[in-house]
Amino acid sequence: MSQTVTQTSTPTEERAHHLFSPSTLQSREACACYRGKSGTSAAAETGTKQHAVVETGRDDETLDDDKALAAAECLDYYQRQKELLEEARTRAEKELIAQAIAAKVATYVPPAAVLDLAEIYLPVDGKTFFDVVNGATVTTKSTTAGYVDRCLIAHDRKYAILLDWKFGAWAVEHAKDNLQGIAYVLGLFRAYPTLEQVKFVFKLPHLDSMTEHTFSRSDIPDLYLRVQVVVARSREAYAKVDKDDFSMATPMVPACNFCALIGKCPKVQAFACKVGSKFHPLQIPSDITPTGIKSAEDTTMGLRLAQVLAVWASAFKTQVTDRVIREAGATGVLAPPPGFRVETRRDRDIADPVTFKKTTLSYLTEKELEPLAKYTFGSVEEAIKEKAPRGSKGTTVEAYKQALVDSGAVKFGDPYSFLRGVSETNSKKDSAATPKS
Repeated sequence: MSQTVTQTSTPTEERAHHLFSPSTLQSREACACYRGKSGTSAAAETGTKQHAVVETGRDDETLDDDKALAAAECLDYYQRQKELLEEARTRAEKELIAQAIAAKVATYVPPAAVLDLAEIYLPVDGKTFFDVVNGATVTTKSTTAGYVDRCLIAHDRKYAILLDWKFGAWAVEHAKDNLQGIAYVLGLFRAYPTLEQVKFVFKLPHLDSMTEHTFSRSDIPDLYLRVQVVVARSREAYAKVDKDDFSMATPMVPACNFCALIGKCPKVQAFACKVGSKFHPLQIPSDITPTGIKSAEDTTMGLRLAQVLAVWASAFKTQVTDRVIREAGATGVLAPPPGFRVETRRDRDIADPVTFKKTTLSYLTEKELEPLAKYTFGSVEEAIKEKAPRGSKGTTVEAYKQALVDSGAVKFGDPYSFLRGVSETNSKKDSAATPKS
């Protein structure tokens, strides 16, 4: 008898996404007015491909080697967790057989199979809400609900493992306090009333990091209350924001960075006004307010404010970078501020278009190069990378870059350094690797 029952969920294109989905709850707790940005990006599309690799077990040749390796790492981890549960089931079955033999009976009831559930939808409760979105009433089922990447339930239906893959470059809140994971845990406890414990695991392969926590059924009241409060406050703020009332807004990094309302929120604008008037008082008066730059006559002032802030941001980053590099030269210690690291680059330009094309055609055919229309390093290198076989994508692109240099097709500008933001995990690694003075 098979030790595992595998089930998959509704295809991605048919999924219904909750208005207050688990993935937004951490940001909503930081700021009740938070609204996620719509649309997609190259990084998001890559992450979707990586999730598909883990879910199906099939490689995607369009993924870079490091992206495919990260997906394979998650797949290996999931399979190992599944093996451990299957081994526990086998031990339980052997015990039952031994008991049957000792009791001299011919039959026994074997343990149930391990449940392997992919992308299952987990509502936290059965409540119904009526929310007004863009003037229309939308019916929402459950306080929150979402799809978890993988779920393994032991043969005794008392223990389960929830797995979620994070392929981004930023760390997430620890599993013990992470509202996305907590929402999934609540949904699973509700779906399987016999469960006594649920272990939630966030695996972040690109950060070489993993965070996990085991929740007990007795934790449900506290966890559910926290989720209810966050969603209730967000619902209230949602309705207020539609009337341009941002009284519940709490500007905070990184929630603001990913919020669709960042350009509209007066709390963020108030901060911008303060910086603008301080940095450029002749153009931006000290008494300017968010309400002031909303008026038709002062729209020009708002646009000037945006220009000033852009100049200020560029100048500030340049100043800090120069100071870090200067101090490194004086002391021999490179110590960027926490959360950032220094990177050095040299811009490339096409010096000889004919040679550039000739060199590129050693890696791509005319038919493959033609759709790219305007030759850019990024588009060409992406096409070469996608065409290269698994295991040699990175080395093929590096060989192409070197071939361009050797042929004289490119020229380099002067090197320059800048500060790049990094995740908390990578920041700690960089800090540990930096010698102390």
